[in-house]
Amino acid sequence: MGTKYAKTIAAISLCATAAVGAAAASPVSASADPTGTTPAATVVGKVVEPNIDCAPTSGHPDPVIVLPGGDGTVSQTPSQWGPMLSALHDAGYCALLFQGGVVSDKRWAGDIPASAQQLSDFVAKVRQRTGAKKVDIVAHSASTVVSNYFLKVLHGAPEISHAVFLAPEARGCDGAGFLADYGIHNPPITPVEVLQAIPFLATMLTAASPDLAAAIQMTPQSQVYHAIFDGPITQPGVHYSVLSTRHDEVATPPTTCSVISEPGVTMNFYDDLFPDAPAVGHSDLRSSANTTGWVVQQLNT
Repeated sequence: MGTKYAKTIAAISLCATAAVGAAAASPVSASADPTGTTPAATVVGKVVEPNIDCAPTSGHPDPVIVLPGGDGTVSQTPSQWGPMLSALHDAGYCALLFQGGVVSDKRWAGDIPASAQQLSDFVAKVRQRTGAKKVDIVAHSASTVVSNYFLKVLHGAPEISHAVFLAPEARGCDGAGFLADYGIHNPPITPVEVLQAIPFLATMLTAASPDLAAAIQMTPQSQVYHAIFDGPITQPGVHYSVLSTRHDEVATPPTTCSVISEPGVTMNFYDDLFPDAPAVGHSDLRSSANTTGWVVQQLNT
């Protein structure tokens, strides 16, 4: 009997940890102040930005800001995002890779509103230096949450022509994908359900490890979450394109968590567009040649 209870407690603890560790996976549970900012313990991450050394052309007047997801470190970014940047440059785009909310080399681990402001500042800098009226955004995973906060809450939509999202994190995520790393499949209770059932865990986890506070902000009880996901996500004047994968092992379940089903959104699954191609997961999606070609195609529309 004791072993059974121990396993149950361990599973619940893993679920709670997973809900936080799966910042790249799930909108889940937390508390924040009514302004949508975070507790004082939250870390404001650093910025890693490129030199703005390219210029838009008449054929491609909008610079493209590429935003890696939270599924890697700054040191891994060049290898992870080389294929996407090469495809955009080869297509004639002024493409610039921006990383915000960097904590301990981890991308987008800082306070989400602060990271969104960092993105806003970089957008303004790109527009000022290039003379472009608007820019495009290509975002993956956790950076789609930051992008949506910028577009909707910080009112950045008038500065953006096209938002292309890869494996976005939206509504309906359960965090269960993270448990697979621990050999737990089809858990009887998901990380989201754990944090919703035991709300004080969010505060405890944030206090114990401030660098996890951003993950807590991506949960259904947080003000940040509600600021983004209450009402329509999409904003007038911005064209949205979304590419997700049915084999996403992080943003689970992908058919709800990684879907933005709103008027005017081009919503596709990789598996449907490229049925003969090898399956791709959450991270592999970003560097597939099929994906990079699709992104260029979307930006050209």
